[in-house]
Amino acid sequence: MSRRFVFGTVVLVMMLIGVVKVSSVVSQPSPPQPRFEYRVIEVPPDTLSIQSALDEYGQGGWELVAFEMGELQAPRMIFKKGNISVP
Repeated sequence: MSRRFVFGTVVLVMMLIGVVKVSSVVSQPSPPQPRFEYRVIEVPPDTLSIQSALDEYGQGGWELVAFEMGELQAPRMIFKKGNISVP
């Protein structure tokens, strides 16, 4: 066999291996998206402010999952909402 034929075959095989490697990297799925997103807010410790925050976030599709009074200075509310971009 001639040197050109062997060299050409080696180059062709290397190119094919490169194509296979690139296509396997491209076809990998993207990392999973989180199923939920969370929002933590603090509100003044009066009933009207708490009710207002609950109404506002509830209308936006948020669900209250935790309520922490702490030292009664700034109640903390934690809301959860399903991530609609997840298949």
